[in-house]
Amino acid sequence: MGGEPGSVNKNWDSAQTRIAFAFPDLYEIGISNLGLRILYDRINRYTGQNFLADRVYAPETDFRDQLKEHGMPLYGVESFKPLKEFDLIAFSLQYELSYPTILSMLEMAFIPYKSSERTDDDPFVIAGGPGSYNPEPVSEFIDAFIIGDGETVIIEILETINESKKSGFSREEILKKLSALKGVYVPFFYSSDKPFSKPVPKIKEIPQKIDKRINDIDNIDYPVDFPVPLSSAAHDRAVIEIRRGCGRMCRFCQPCFVNFPVREKSPENIIHLVDESIKNTGYEEYSLLSLSSNDYGCIENLVRTLNEKHAPNGTSISLPSQRADKFNLELAELVQTVRKSTITIAPEAGTQRLRNVINKNLSEQQIIDAAMSVYKAGWQNIKLYFIIGLPTETFEDLDGIFELLKTIGTEARKVKSELNLSKNLSVTCTVSIFVPKPFTPFQWTGQENHNSLYEKIRYLKDKARFLKGVKLNFHDIFLSRLEAVFSRGDRRLNALIEEVHKKGSYLDAWREHFNKKLWIEAAQELNIDLEEYAEKQFNHNDELPWDIINTGVNKNWLIQDFNKAIEEKTAVPCEEKCSNCGVCSEFNTKPSIKSGNSLS
Repeated sequence: MGGEPGSVNKNWDSAQTRIAFAFPDLYEIGISNLGLRILYDRINRYTGQNFLADRVYAPETDFRDQLKEHGMPLYGVESFKPLKEFDLIAFSLQYELSYPTILSMLEMAFIPYKSSERTDDDPFVIAGGPGSYNPEPVSEFIDAFIIGDGETVIIEILETINESKKSGFSREEILKKLSALKGVYVPFFYSSDKPFSKPVPKIKEIPQKIDKRINDIDNIDYPVDFPVPLSSAAHDRAVIEIRRGCGRMCRFCQPCFVNFPVREKSPENIIHLVDESIKNTGYEEYSLLSLSSNDYGCIENLVRTLNEKHAPNGTSISLPSQRADKFNLELAELVQTVRKSTITIAPEAGTQRLRNVINKNLSEQQIIDAAMSVYKAGWQNIKLYFIIGLPTETFEDLDGIFELLKTIGTEARKVKSELNLSKNLSVTCTVSIFVPKPFTPFQWTGQENHNSLYEKIRYLKDKARFLKGVKLNFHDIFLSRLEAVFSRGDRRLNALIEEVHKKGSYLDAWREHFNKKLWIEAAQELNIDLEEYAEKQFNHNDELPWDIINTGVNKNWLIQDFNKAIEEKTAVPCEEKCSNCGVCSEFNTKPSIKSGNSLS
């Protein structure tokens, strides 16, 4: 790692302000992260001032031990400079179980992992990403959080620190300047003494709420020449973001609600970015990324145009996230022009009743038709994605999953016979466990009791064992429990993270490193009830730890949508009809839909 094609490797001595993007997971995961690609490119190519962006990843345990044995600090992979010599360390909060790894990386860098213990000689430690929408569980370790889109505010942060250094400001004075930037939350200036309470400002100059940042993604530079790993990577391809946000409003989906309003890139811009990315990186696969790629209005024409340009050279396209109600045979055939990528269909729930509760807006026939389109187009393997433990779920809804899988198998056998296909359809079914998330209509709802979840998993396994061609994979209940603990947790959880770190927790996102016993022991020693945190039911008028953040979605609107869920009522996508969620009026913005543009 380091020195990869596409890495910038700027001159250390000439840079005015230096930032290291830190990914608290292994290189093969972090090198694929699109957010870090975007910000790395944005900073290194910024012409206003000479800023330097480097990268660092969590070392594997053997390398970590070698660093410790030789007394070497963790360093940037391009500059080889110790992290302590950077002005900023920026962590990406992608997954709750990576939080202890953040402390380990700071410790490896000889930087105090507690914000209160850092001095003027230490770098500022900032963080962004999905975990920032409830920053309280890691608020003692992070100096400042970026809330919302980071492309613009990251430059403002670097400029603020650069000017403040020249003026000789103290660490606290610089933090106060950062807190004045829209979309920046500095926990140091807020207190949160009561359990599950909203942080309140300690001084009057500090904002009462932190407004998220919103950027027009069609008018911001996008990386088309970025570090290409010399070794393996989890997602080793060029990635072009075609839209940010989703108007479907599935009630369990945090990325939908926190990324309002929907913003798209124009088809012409997407084509240009694909052309440049392939030319600069040499990749033979590119992905059109969105929360729901085939909601992009002219997706068939766009894919057709791109295929005409790049398929003759053996370069393939993938659409990682597709809606069953918009999946069709033409699109399936276009995507598999060069090679077949995996097709995933996400019914989420087994019955129409429960799909109405979560506002999935999919009928059983649409799901079956999508699966058959995939099979007819030449795929012998598809993936289905379900969630169990959803609010109001019953065993009849679990029966619905079984019946849906059985019907897909029956229909696939008919298709095989009619078309004289050589292979059966094979279905891999991933079953995850519902984790309530802030800023969704289900944010007040606790996770189901683990004993009940165990019973449901056993029930599904028993029912599905007679289904031919179906493989069921289940997410780990305890891991999902910890996700629920941290997703809606408060500042008391900082102590839990610190304690499991001291006990040796590291790279817990990897099964071979995860030690359940450490978490249970640490929670017991600190008198933290994991069940209470995961299963806690909030009242609609309760103060919530994440209420410090303003995503623009009106809280009363979320309550109304929660009540609709209980009544099994659905809502239309906001692209079809405004739902009056409040984002556009709150931030004086509106959806930016570019996919209606014609393609010549």
